[in-house]
Amino acid sequence: MKTYRLPIILILLVTLCVTLIMPTAAVMAASPLDALGQTISSNNGNSSFNLLNVLLGMLLGNVLGKNTFSQNPSAPIKSLIPTPTDSKLAVSSEKGNALIATAKTYLGVPYVFGGESVTTGLDCSSFTQLVMKENGITIPRTAAEQYATGTAVDKANLQIGDLVFFTTYKPGASHVGFYMGKNQFIHESSAAKQVAINSLDETYYTEHYIGARRYIN
Repeated sequence: MKTYRLPIILILLVTLCVTLIMPTAAVMAASPLDALGQTISSNNGNSSFNLLNVLLGMLLGNVLGKNTFSQNPSAPIKSLIPTPTDSKLAVSSEKGNALIATAKTYLGVPYVFGGESVTTGLDCSSFTQLVMKENGITIPRTAAEQYATGTAVDKANLQIGDLVFFTTYKPGASHVGFYMGKNQFIHESSAAKQVAINSLDETYYTEHYIGARRYIN
C-alpha cells in the first residue's frame, strides 16, 4: 500500500483542483474513482507513466467538455449548427415577406377585368404578375397559366408569398392571390372592386379553392 500512497494522494489532489477550476460534463471526463482504480491495478513498474496518462486524460476531458457545452450544456451539438434546410427556409420567408410588402402597396387599386394598369385598374392575375415582376420573378399573365406552372403546394403547407387559386366564373383556375399567412390572402378582388385582403376560411373561398403554386425557393 505504501508503494501507491504517493500516486493516490497526487491523484486526489489534482482531481480536486481540476474539478473546482474547470467543471466538466460527465460524458467527457474520466471518473476519479476509475482513474484511481487504473493506477492501483498497474503492477508493471510504469505507475508514473500511467498516472501521467490519467491526469492528461482528465484535463483534456475537462477542456473539451467546457468548450463544447459552455453555451448550452443541455443542447445537442447538432442543434447548434445551422442546417442547409434552415437557411433555405429563411431565404424563402424573406422573399415571401417582400412579395406581401409590395402587394400591400397596391391596396385600393381598382379592379378591371383584363386591366393591366395601376392607374386605370388591374385584374387578379395582372396584379400577381406585376408584384412578382417588381421582386425579380417572371410568371405568365393569366391565372390559368400561373396555375399551370410553378411548384404545387398542399394547403396545409402554404408559405407566405405562395399563390392561391380559385375557380370562379369558369372551370379551372380563374382567380389568384398571394397567401399572407394566418389563412389570409391579398388579391385584386372583383367583389370588393379593388385590391383587398380576405380569409381562406370564408365560405366562398373555401368552396372555390383549387390549389396553390410556389414560385420562390
